[in-house]
Amino acid sequence: MSFLRVPASGIAIVLLATACAEAPTDPSEASPPPELSVITPLLLPPGADWGVYFVSFNQDRSLNARVIHYPDGSATGSGSFVVPGGRSGVLRVTSATGYGDCLPNGAACGEFTNVPESALVAGIATLATGKELPFTLDLHSNFWPTVSTYDDATLTLCYTSRRCIDYSFFGELHHEPQ
Repeated sequence: MSFLRVPASGIAIVLLATACAEAPTDPSEASPPPELSVITPLLLPPGADWGVYFVSFNQDRSLNARVIHYPDGSATGSGSFVVPGGRSGVLRVTSATGYGDCLPNGAACGEFTNVPESALVAGIATLATGKELPFTLDLHSNFWPTVSTYDDATLTLCYTSRRCIDYSFFGELHHEPQ
């Protein structure tokens, strides 16, 4: 059995030759937009332009939310929550508006994508008791896991026209397409 033996200097020459054969790239050129992930077709329904998904990491409360946005400005989605005081329920999303910059990591919208980093969401919460009440949900990206600060969410439940309570969560905000 014989093995191909190439001196180290020969490998260096081959690497240098292939590197010089490649066309130089201008670092100021914009990178191509991110590609769709394998799971995008499972998470983003046909016709939707973007979606955000939040899951909390808190030990004393829980929030998960799915928000789908469409090009005509409409939105759908759902979620569930458990907050201090024993209140729990489900969320039905009726509107969503992106805010701030876009993916990836705070790029100018339209540069790579028009998928917003953060979103303001509204809809109807149905408590475990059956009572329906309006909610707003601020899903805010802190660019986690790129940075060490988790993303956060503020769920505001309005029990009466004068009594709204904010519940804060930290966790992960996933975007599609990402």
